[in-house]
Amino acid sequence: MNPEQDYVDYFYEKYEGRIAIGVGYDQSLSEIYPFVFEETTGRAIGIVALSVYTHENIPQVHIYHMGSFKSHRGNGTKILEELCLQADKHQIVLSLSPIFMPNGKSIPMSDECLREWYGRFGFQGTSQFKRNPVKM
Repeated sequence: MNPEQDYVDYFYEKYEGRIAIGVGYDQSLSEIYPFVFEETTGRAIGIVALSVYTHENIPQVHIYHMGSFKSHRGNGTKILEELCLQADKHQIVLSLSPIFMPNGKSIPMSDECLREWYGRFGFQGTSQFKRNPVKM
């Protein structure tokens, strides 16, 4: 095993609620399924889909999908804080493509606003964002 796969396994084992819909394919063309992300109380607040990804010969974990069930309540922040905390503990690079996906209920977020939000967590980039781990 490697730290990136250990990180992905940590989340898929901790949150057993796999959603029966694929959100993408990894480099080996295996379908990626999201899992239900829960607060410490067990309340479901969103979904996340992760997989190990190699970009420019650097292994990392790519966040293929992340979304909260109810917008503007801080749940996306809670989810991303936990993803970043565990990335720091495992000392792995996270990557993602910041694309807003409307849910038909919330006011759409501009691309710039979304990039700034991810930037608050240390993500940087243009079309693909990357976050290096913080030394613990």
